[in-house]
Amino acid sequence: MTDLVEKRLGDLCALGNYLQEADSDPQWERIIDKACAANSFFTPQNIKRAVSQWASLLKEETLRAWIEPYAGKIPKKQREIALVMAGNIPLVGFHDYLCVLVCGYSAQIKLSSKDAVLLPFLNAKMQSCADIRFTQDSVKNFDAIIATGSGNTFRYFDYYFGKYPHLLRKNRTSCAVLNGQESRDDLENLADDIFSYFGLGCRNVSKLYLPQNYDVSILAEAFAPYTQELAENKGYKNNYDYYKSVYLVNRQPHYDNGSALFVEAQGMASPLSVVYYGYYKNGEEVDALLQANREQIQCMLGKGGLPFGSAQQPGLSDWADGEDVLAFLTSI
Repeated sequence: MTDLVEKRLGDLCALGNYLQEADSDPQWERIIDKACAANSFFTPQNIKRAVSQWASLLKEETLRAWIEPYAGKIPKKQREIALVMAGNIPLVGFHDYLCVLVCGYSAQIKLSSKDAVLLPFLNAKMQSCADIRFTQDSVKNFDAIIATGSGNTFRYFDYYFGKYPHLLRKNRTSCAVLNGQESRDDLENLADDIFSYFGLGCRNVSKLYLPQNYDVSILAEAFAPYTQELAENKGYKNNYDYYKSVYLVNRQPHYDNGSALFVEAQGMASPLSVVYYGYYKNGEEVDALLQANREQIQCMLGKGGLPFGSAQQPGLSDWADGEDVLAFLTSI
């Protein structure tokens, strides 16, 4: 590995150590306040949760084991990578940023206005990252681009950036398959998979596949303690009130636990404060449903998938959309 990559690995490990103790830094607390002021869905608790997850991964042994298969493939010629980041949950673009760093590349990063505070502050902690630049303007003069957005912005990305080496992402969501034998702990962990970060992440579960005759009221009751905390957020509460009114006016059957709505629906991506569910008869049927929706699914939890409670604990090789970012960056 190059001297720059070695220096960055040292800086990343130092950053991980800092993040583990960041609560004692008054400057970090001010940064959190500033980030929360810019995005009403960012809370100190959620920011610290995201930071804690990254701090657990920014360790020398973990990082070296992760990049070792790619180390001999990094081009000697410097590359300029453009990153267009989303802002739905705190530091949602950190993984792409990390991939660029460990390749020794420079970058221009277009931040979402919803998450434009945290990453520049953390980047400034690392002396080896002076060639990482942040902008609110259009990216230009780059060798390759990684861009994340909605279904609408994907079409824009494809039109403007399709001629460059690229990874372009659009909306995905996650689902869970229940078999009816889940314990109370399982359901409480599933509640975290659904409602952590207000349910705004692509790894948050928005669709439940339930065995026939499953009593959805069991879920509504089990999730109530979690969702009651979310209802304290004005944006979340406004969504809950709006969709509750819509379902009542349209006489659409639903379960209501006082702060979340459970609706039987064909779709995968439910609105904020709403959880979609559907029934399956047997394993073959649920497998077919998952296969039919595979392009919309980020991850699947429960039977045959990840353990409940692990949706928002991805590892370094849990690639968004299943696209290996380091393989892409080292192939440019």
